[in-house]
Amino acid sequence: MIDINNKYKKIGFIKNIIICIYDLMLLFSVLFFMSLPWIIFTSGEAITGNIFYQLYLLMIILTYYLWFWIKHGQTLGMKSWKTYVLNIDNTRINIRQGIVRIIVALAGGHLLLIFANKSLQDIISNSQIVRLKG
Repeated sequence: MIDINNKYKKIGFIKNIIICIYDLMLLFSVLFFMSLPWIIFTSGEAITGNIFYQLYLLMIILTYYLWFWIKHGQTLGMKSWKTYVLNIDNTRINIRQGIVRIIVALAGGHLLLIFANKSLQDIISNSQIVRLKG
């Protein structure tokens, strides 16, 4: 087990938001390129209220975050800032925690960072975003 005080330190609100923006830019490009075949085969009708297309996009979003968080402990945006999503005991999060983090983040969980040291998704999923010292 890694002692968080020796290897990691907490990140603040600004850095957390910057990482989110970076990840969203990467995710939008993935969504764009993954939407091209769907739009081509449906003559551009994919966006107009098609529930299957919306579920397809949701699966891409879930896969993007869950794959990187569970397999690597960080998304591509987090890698740029040397940050990780870890459990309180510094192990990688599981699928349930990842889904909870995504749902709470979509509901505005980052706003708690303005007033507190942890976001709402950190508290509810018993995880944390930390960065390497140095």
